[in-house]
Amino acid sequence: MISHNSILKRTLPMLMQCAEAHRKPRWLPVAKSKIFRIPKRPVISEEERIELLRINNNYKTQMRAIKRFYHEEMIKEKSTLESASSEMSQQLEAEEWERCVKINDTWNAQIAAEREERRKKELQEMEEFALARMEAKDKELRHRIAKASEEIREQKKLSSTFITPENLEEAIDKALANPVDYNFAIDLQGQQYLGRDTPIPTKEQKKAASNN
Repeated sequence: MISHNSILKRTLPMLMQCAEAHRKPRWLPVAKSKIFRIPKRPVISEEERIELLRINNNYKTQMRAIKRFYHEEMIKEKSTLESASSEMSQQLEAEEWERCVKINDTWNAQIAAEREERRKKELQEMEEFALARMEAKDKELRHRIAKASEEIREQKKLSSTFITPENLEEAIDKALANPVDYNFAIDLQGQQYLGRDTPIPTKEQKKAASNN
């Protein structure tokens, strides 16, 4: 079993090293002990300054050349990709156009078949409607002819009672021998009293007649 002292001996150097390597985060303010401390600016000789300037200019020149080289390579690659993509896009567009044309032809054929079927159905319905209408007209015409024939037969039967110049004298004598009075009266109870000269009984006469 590992003792407590041996654990401390092993971990203590690591903790001290981590503490020494620790730096203050950037978002913390300046320590109070270093607020008024002004670091001394390093003094560089003229020869060293000229050499540093030359090295810096050489570095910038080389970096510009590298950037230009990569920029030109990127433009070449981009143009190559665009040309290849344009050819591929044209091919894809042609294939898509052909596929759309096939789909459109299929739809047109389907719609034409449906239209022809609908036209046949509508024509059949129109024929059935015209036939039914003709049958209805024929039935109505036959009914009217039958009705007219019945009326003609009735009028023929009644024609025997018509007054003609031949039986005019006979009709006059018959009317004089059998006079008909079309005058009549109705009381409150709905009873009819035929004839112009028929007396209408009073309430007392009706009561007396009912008592008898």
